[in-house]
Amino acid sequence: MTCAETTAPDYEILGPLGGTELRLRFRGPYAGQEITWDAHFMTRSHYGTETMRNFIDIGAEGPHGRQLTVVLDVDCFDTPTLRKAIIMVRQYRRLRPGRHEFGSSAG
Repeated sequence: MTCAETTAPDYEILGPLGGTELRLRFRGPYAGQEITWDAHFMTRSHYGTETMRNFIDIGAEGPHGRQLTVVLDVDCFDTPTLRKAIIMVRQYRRLRPGRHEFGSSAG
């Protein structure tokens, strides 16, 4: 699998696609409203550990939208992985501020 660089119209990429981290903005539901997520997606290895679980961390509202950190057990953020991650955030029910862990831990 290669990590190719492409874009889609429903999100704004703020850095190069295909690496172990990616900053972007996209619209999605939160607390019954449509908001802009100011997101930072990272692989587990980029975050610094491969023994924890995947997580979504909902932060404060900022000048470019609500801060969102997503750490996943993936190799890189190519177009298919990015689209799946965005869909996951958009479909996650009962999101609230703080960390939401899911999946199994590595190790």
